[in-house]
Amino acid sequence: MPGRGQRHDLSGVPVIVVENVQDYRECIPHYVTCDDIVLEAGAAQGCTTSVIFNYAAEVIGIDKSPFNTRVAQKRYPDIEFLEIDAADISALLRLNKRFTKIFLDISGSQPVGPLAQLLEKYERAFPSVNLFVVKSYRMKKLVGCSTVFPEQVLGTTRNQTTEFMLQNSASKTLPAPTGSKVRRYRRHGATIGPAWLLALTFGAGAAVGTMWRAHRM
Repeated sequence: MPGRGQRHDLSGVPVIVVENVQDYRECIPHYVTCDDIVLEAGAAQGCTTSVIFNYAAEVIGIDKSPFNTRVAQKRYPDIEFLEIDAADISALLRLNKRFTKIFLDISGSQPVGPLAQLLEKYERAFPSVNLFVVKSYRMKKLVGCSTVFPEQVLGTTRNQTTEFMLQNSASKTLPAPTGSKVRRYRRHGATIGPAWLLALTFGAGAAVGTMWRAHRM
């Protein structure tokens, strides 16, 4: 019955999920500003970090590979590259940086579970972070196939980051997103929270919700 289910904290830091290296780099000018202090975890030989460097106030690239780190340091001497495992939160905290954005590229085929757990750790360790950007085709597939109840069906939500999904519950079809809703989605992205992952894209979610209601009629 309504009201008897467990209620979790669904708030969290917005997450931008991209599928491949091209999208990973092309999204940088859309989300990184001259005020940002950025961490790129999984910097490899520094190519993406060098792009972030052109937009951010400061960027640090980390990679667990000594070889990749040396190559990056030699290739981009003006950027700080460190040999640190992305999962080594203690080592990252010792950097004493108030990161505002974290880019994460630790293999695009990585299972979604470990990625979500790592994002939760980052969220707890770095409260100054206001956005994650994750390169993961598996997570993007999950996002693209996802919608959430009750936002799409009842037009209510407890999560402020998904308010843009609210619809008229009396409507039989979901309207196409307006320009303002699209802009709001780009600002919020999908959300990682303590409940682990609330990842969704408006277009795919709306389509799934429409098909579900059509099937029920």
